[in-house]
Amino acid sequence: MRNSERLSGRRFDHDYGVTTHAVLFLTDLEPEAVGDAGAHATHYEAVPVSDFRALLSHVPPETIASSTFVDVGAGMGRAMLLASEYPFRKVCGIEVSPSLYEIARENLAEARVRSRRCDDLRLVNADARLWKFPPGDLVVFLFNPFDALALRATLASILHRHQPGATWILYHTPVERAELEALATVTLVAQERFGIVVRVP
Repeated sequence: MRNSERLSGRRFDHDYGVTTHAVLFLTDLEPEAVGDAGAHATHYEAVPVSDFRALLSHVPPETIASSTFVDVGAGMGRAMLLASEYPFRKVCGIEVSPSLYEIARENLAEARVRSRRCDDLRLVNADARLWKFPPGDLVVFLFNPFDALALRATLASILHRHQPGATWILYHTPVERAELEALATVTLVAQERFGIVVRVP
């Protein structure tokens, strides 16, 4: 992580009155609680604020207004807080770690969000591979949360959900981007130095 990103992360925590700036491995927190998900997870690291906003800038305003935002691997909740500043229908977060889930829950309850435009925030302690993603249009955020096997299973849950709509995926640090590119109907919308934005179908 660049020094400027560290400073930006600390500034975010100070301004919002939260704790999100950290680098943690799930297996160091509670290996029994996360089960085999820990074997597929990478680590927790909060997304740089400018990177998140840059990726989301490629999603049309009308799509944001019609979509549910889902942060896969919500960690301590930074991406959810940032997403709440946009007029999404709902903002959801999925976090498999009970410890990170509790921190995120406190951050969401106590954060000083200056320009919140979505008040429907929902956080669940669950395995994204098994979670039932909501119907309709989705904007899904991934900060390299897990390996190819887990990403493949999660993509199947996303794309085969009940009454699916358009699906936009914002993938920061796209180590396993081949899993997305293998989808028959995927369209690359944008590519940044740190991530990609794709649309399905």
